[in-house]
Amino acid sequence: MDLDPAHLRSFLAIVRYGGYHRAADALHLTQPAVSRHIRRLEEQLGEPLFARRGRGVELTAYGERAAAELTAVVNAHDRALVRLQRGRGDASPFVLGMIENLVDPVLPDLLEVVRGQLDGRPLQLRVDRSRELVERLGRGEVDAAIVVDHGDAPEAQELGVLTLRWWATPALAGSDALPEPLPFVAYDPPCGLRDLAFARLEALGIETVLTAESPHLTGVQGAVRNGLGYALLAAGADGLRPVARGPLAETVPTPLSLLVAPEHRDLAAPLRAALWHATTRRTLSAAA
Repeated sequence: MDLDPAHLRSFLAIVRYGGYHRAADALHLTQPAVSRHIRRLEEQLGEPLFARRGRGVELTAYGERAAAELTAVVNAHDRALVRLQRGRGDASPFVLGMIENLVDPVLPDLLEVVRGQLDGRPLQLRVDRSRELVERLGRGEVDAAIVVDHGDAPEAQELGVLTLRWWATPALAGSDALPEPLPFVAYDPPCGLRDLAFARLEALGIETVLTAESPHLTGVQGAVRNGLGYALLAAGADGLRPVARGPLAETVPTPLSLLVAPEHRDLAAPLRAALWHATTRRTLSAAA
């Protein structure tokens, strides 16, 4: 049995972006095309990958296993392709790494800026955790990376600020009182955003209980959507609302860093400007 790479990318895009519509937009496909890919993949694997929950989707237990296995397959394919294309001079793609929480808020703006700097060179996006992206940059697998946690990388440049908010179901988000202890949903460790969320709650003196964790944004969103607790995220999804009252209503500005290969340091200024415009527009839209 051979799995079609296009079907794998559709599956992983749904996992990454939290839904069929966003995955279709990211892949420049129609939503029916993405749905067909998933149906065919489920037919071949013999198991359902997603369970629908209202307007959202969640990975099944089998889907969680498939996401881990198939991510490794696609990553191996992409690494091999990058290595092969790098030997072709100008035909090699520019690989931009980005943390998952940044994709939904500002991806279109950042991609437009990067494309404008590449003089027609192909662009490839790599979405991963901060620490993974730092390691990939060190191995030459990405040309630039936008991260929250840059570790000890000396070449990190300050890029801007990612505004994080606490999200929950409408009932929890609009409540006048927080549950005690506070149910908390987080990414699997190691994760800089997970560490930041725990530190923030500790600084507020809020006792917590970890009720769900996932390696993927869609898993975190799914747990929150089903009332399992609160999560610190850059953007919400269907069925999620920002907390409007109490100590968790305060936003959490988080510095973003840009790591670039030496030959691409001139990208810092235009990326910084694009991030500022994108986040400012979102803030004004939210206020309206």
